[in-house]
Amino acid sequence: MNTFFEQIARHYETLSSNEQLVIDFVMRDHNIDRLKIKTITDALFVSSATVMRAARKLGYSNFSQLKYSAAMTQDEQAAPLPSEDFDTITGRITSEFDKTLQMLSEENVAEFVEHLNHARRIFCVGSGSSVSVVGDFTRKLKLLDYWINDFNELYSIRDIAGLAEADDVIVILSLGGGNHLVNQFLVRAKATGAKIISITGIGADSVAKFSDCNILVYQEAVPRKRMRSRLMLNVAIDIIFEYILSHPHGHK
Repeated sequence: MNTFFEQIARHYETLSSNEQLVIDFVMRDHNIDRLKIKTITDALFVSSATVMRAARKLGYSNFSQLKYSAAMTQDEQAAPLPSEDFDTITGRITSEFDKTLQMLSEENVAEFVEHLNHARRIFCVGSGSSVSVVGDFTRKLKLLDYWINDFNELYSIRDIAGLAEADDVIVILSLGGGNHLVNQFLVRAKATGAKIISITGIGADSVAKFSDCNILVYQEAVPRKRMRSRLMLNVAIDIIFEYILSHPHGHK
């Protein structure tokens, strides 16, 4: 059988809104192997039948099978990471920082900021380890009185298509390009006429292709596929924030 997250990517859109809440709850839980149906029903005010339907729609025969698959994925993510010595870590970060600054141009940053300034509303999107960067960027722009909200759950990202209008802007912060399902939701949102601008790693071609403006950051290859640092995304949003402060032309 496919992994838990592959099953979600394949079948998430077939779930009802309550069933999606169930799956989102499971993904957020840190002790999935001990998770009980009653815990979910009490927290979300849904029925046990809703939990069972969500499991079956993802291709599992029952909730226990879903829980086992999710727990296996959680265990894999908790496995010890390959180690690097201190000089290797600092050298890699220095290289990433230098190359990211070389890749950033004032023209590109100015275009990105222009989209922000002309937006009626800003929807800031990120998932996984990029959530903290999304939160930081959202807080920064709120300090400057931009209308901006962050979206980091699948069900909330899905709903952007029903909220966005032609004078809105969707900001995507993604080092690796996100997942296929999230990108489908965002392409659907773009069909409303909203602009999409993004800050991504150099390998995130899928997001860059449907963005109206894209800023690239650099990241060295690391001996692991997950838990990669989002430091260069933070560097980019700090530069954008400083640029806005230095060019106070106002916004909608």
